Amino acid sequence: MHRLAYPLLMMLLPRFLPRLLKYALAVWRLTFDPRVNIVLRALVPAALLYVLLPTDLVRDKIPIIGRFDDVIVFGVALLFLFKLAPRYVVDQHLGNPPRDHAGDDPDNVVDGQSRPVDD
Repeated sequence: MHRLAYPLLMMLLPRFLPRLLKYALAVWRLTFDPRVNIVLRALVPAALLYVLLPTDLVRDKIPIIGRFDDVIVFGVALLFLFKLAPRYVVDQHLGNPPRDHAGDDPDNVVDGQSRPVDD
């Protein structure tokens, strides 16, 4: 198994390493950005502290969940940080261009006129 895993890892590492570093830097910047809610900014350090401390909420004797609870807690913290933080702040830290919905597709624009109606 080890003979197959090592070449596969070496083949995939150059492809995913830049993306992994980009997201790690975005997590670092989002954690210290004052435009993000303080509760969201505290999730990742709290999850990291949970991973590093020897105590567990779920005992390791439970077959599947007990072994992966640290990974699950850290993953949920990252998910909440990226999904609940303001979209423009996340896009800025990921290096994505700002989203402008005004010029999306000119075929979907409806031309029309309006007039005030008095009751």
